[in-house]
Amino acid sequence: MKVILSSCALCASLSAPANCQAGLDYCAFNLMGKGNYHNEIYNTLRHADWPIDPTKVNFDYYLYRCHDDGTISKTENCPWGCVDGGDNRDDFCE
Repeated sequence: MKVILSSCALCASLSAPANCQAGLDYCAFNLMGKGNYHNEIYNTLRHADWPIDPTKVNFDYYLYRCHDDGTISKTENCPWGCVDGGDNRDDFCE
């Protein structure tokens, strides 16, 4: 029984995205590098102040703010793309 519970806990931890660094803005490609943020990005766009159909846009044309609990919110549109700001620095719009 302990082996089964340990295995379940391991699977759950592997499926959750790694936390981004709170307070930083991220391009979608960097969030995906942190873990599986695909569903979080999708839901963030769907529930933004001005809802966006995530099936019709490129996720990389937005910046996402990381919060203390590892959740994200859309912060800015990047019509010309998103740029990697480097380690421990905000990504930014081109």
